[in-house]
Amino acid sequence: MSIAEEVAALREAIASGTKRVRTKTNGVEREVEYPSFDDLKKRLDYLNGLDAAQSGRPLSRVSLATFSKGR
Repeated sequence: MSIAEEVAALREAIASGTKRVRTKTNGVEREVEYPSFDDLKKRLDYLNGLDAAQSGRPLSRVSLATFSKGR
C-alpha cells in the first residue's frame, strides 16, 4: 500500500466519523481502530509529512498571529 492510499483511507474514516481504518495490501486486508480521532489525525499528519519529505516538497504550515492591547 502506498502512502497516498493510506492517506485516502484515513481521510475517508475521518469524513465518515469512524476511528476504524481498513486497508488492503497485496490481497491482505488490515483493520486498525485508533483510540481517538486525535491519534488518527496524528497518523495522517505523519504520513503527509513523510510523503512531502520523499517528494521533496515543503510542508505547508499555518501560523496565526495574536495581538493584545498591552494591559
